[in-house]
Amino acid sequence: MQRHGGKEVMSKKEIIEKIVATTGCSKEKAKKIFEKAIENKDIVATLDWEWVINRLVIGAVILMGLWALWKNIG
Repeated sequence: MQRHGGKEVMSKKEIIEKIVATTGCSKEKAKKIFEKAIENKDIVATLDWEWVINRLVIGAVILMGLWALWKNIG
């Protein structure tokens, strides 16, 4: 579990594991509890912008490298 901006940040898998550990229910039941919490807005799903931006930068670097190679070879 991480903290970001004063809020707990957990993946879906971590939340389901925590539900199983806390309640002792099955994984299937925990998934249903998780889905219900998402519907009720008890859990707010957000996009991990840091991950998205990192992947965009990596993609841009790879494209620039391929472009430079193409220009040198061609």
